Amino acid sequence: MKTCNELQTNGTVAIVGAGPAGLTLARLLQTRGFSVRVFERDDSPTSRTQGGSLDLRLNSGQRAIRQPGLGQAFEQASRSEAKSFKILDWQGEVCTEVEAESQEENGPEIDRGELRQLLLDSVSPGTITWGHVAKDVLPETGGQWRLEFKEQASVTADLIVGADGLGSRVRPHLTPVRPQYFGLTMLAAVIGKELWRNSELSELLGEGSMLVSGGGQTIWVQRCAHDLIRLYFSMAIAENWPKLQGFTLDDTKAVLEFVTAAYHDWSPNLIAMMTQVEGSFERWPLYVMPPDHRWTTQPGLTMVGDASHVMPPFTGKGVNLALLDALELADSLTADPVASVTAAVETFETRMQERTQQEISECLDRGREIYGIEIYFDRPSSA
Repeated sequence: MKTCNELQTNGTVAIVGAGPAGLTLARLLQTRGFSVRVFERDDSPTSRTQGGSLDLRLNSGQRAIRQPGLGQAFEQASRSEAKSFKILDWQGEVCTEVEAESQEENGPEIDRGELRQLLLDSVSPGTITWGHVAKDVLPETGGQWRLEFKEQASVTADLIVGADGLGSRVRPHLTPVRPQYFGLTMLAAVIGKELWRNSELSELLGEGSMLVSGGGQTIWVQRCAHDLIRLYFSMAIAENWPKLQGFTLDDTKAVLEFVTAAYHDWSPNLIAMMTQVEGSFERWPLYVMPPDHRWTTQPGLTMVGDASHVMPPFTGKGVNLALLDALELADSLTADPVASVTAAVETFETRMQERTQQEISECLDRGREIYGIEIYFDRPSSA
């Protein structure tokens, strides 16, 4: 079994997933002398859209970005003015309005795509292998694991880190607990370009974001980089929606008719503003792990971010916790050079589990408050 120093000097680390957590971990470990490879299922950085704007908090997400020397790049790519937000009721009346200057705890906003590109540019050339869909991880002798892919040759590493999100292939080898559907799905869309500026919605939104809430439903609206306006309709619908509705997400007209019917008692003017979308919708079912889930540390294997503690975005901390995972794992692997890698990983996992128990509990409390949803977790019969 390797020590942390042996892993650093002549070992290999394989990270599954080139999202914010995986890329941040790769950058952190490379700046500390580790040999790292990242395997990503996407064929390229532009294979799919990366979503909306993220709020990086000072003591979590920003810490992880600034520690390996990416603070200046973050400041150039982020938008402090986007910290402002409003809360409206379902008739369009403003209930709360907070200016960006008063948001000391919240960090500047950065688009998910901008953050990913910042991190991609920061890692060494050749670090990322694109188009590799992880199929499974299998134990090897000496505490190593073999990472298998659907169509490519397998890879063996001394430490495999699952940063592969909701459908993680690493998680089942650490815990039988699986993410559970929260009962809520977000439908994401982009407002037409002609409404980005000089429109009623643009004026109402301002430079930041706003939450419109009523009757157990919400609409979250964000101004992203380049004046793009993204919105998210949150509805209590079946996990497999719209399979039984007779249409697909590509049928924008049918989806809009469904959304308009679902929000029929809201302000007609408000809904009219928010249904002038461009292109098709994206479906985002919300999942959550039990706050108190634990697992026994496995030599040569761990996970970070949504792979271990996925939760709905009600508190806005998901990406911050993922980046903090990356920082704390890197710190644990370098805290004591003569400690075993397994001991370092166990220290990291114990701290992460304690931290995320409180965070997921707060998230579930917020979901209960806003949507009236109480979730009961299925428990596996055996570990």
